[in-house]
Amino acid sequence: MSVGRKLSLKDFRQYVKKLNKNLTGHEGAVVRGVHSGLYRAITVVQRAAEQAPPASPNGSVGAVNTGAYRQAWQVETTRYGGRIWNSKAYSGVIEYGRRAGSKAPPYREIELWARRKLGLSAEEAKRASYPIAKAIAKRGLSARKVLTSSRTESEILRVVMEEIKREVKEALKRGGNL
Repeated sequence: MSVGRKLSLKDFRQYVKKLNKNLTGHEGAVVRGVHSGLYRAITVVQRAAEQAPPASPNGSVGAVNTGAYRQAWQVETTRYGGRIWNSKAYSGVIEYGRRAGSKAPPYREIELWARRKLGLSAEEAKRASYPIAKAIAKRGLSARKVLTSSRTESEILRVVMEEIKREVKEALKRGGNL
C-alpha cells in the first residue's frame, strides 16, 4: 500500500481569490507552481521521516532504517495539480500504524531489521525475529504520520505557495503570456 497526498488547483482556490492582481489566463502559472512546489516538498517529507516519533514505546525517533523508505518519495504531476507519494509497500504501516491483534510482519524483514538496528549476529537476529514479530502483532505499532502530520502538511503548503507566488509573479512580469 502506498501513501500519497493529492494537491490540485482546487486546493488553492482560497489563495487565488486573495491575489490582488487579475489571474485570468494565469492558471498555467499556478499549476507550474504546484508542480515545482511538490518537487520541493520531497525534502520536507524526507526530513519529517527522519524526525518521526517512535512506532512503539521502545522505539527510536525517525522512520528510517535502510533509507529505502526515505528515497521512495515521488511526485506525480497531473494536468491541474499532482501528488506526492511513497512507493514502498510498508509506507502505509509507517504512516497509519499497525492495529493491535493484526497479522505478524514477515520474520525475515524483522531479522534484517534486528541485524541493522540492534547489531545482532545473523543467528541472534533469527532467534529474536519471532518474538519481536509476535510482539508487534499483539501490540501493534503507532502511526508515524510522516506525510499527514499538521506540521508536515503546513510545511508542504508553505513551499508550494512560495512556488505558486514565484510562478505567478514571473507570468505577470511577462505580461500575462503563459
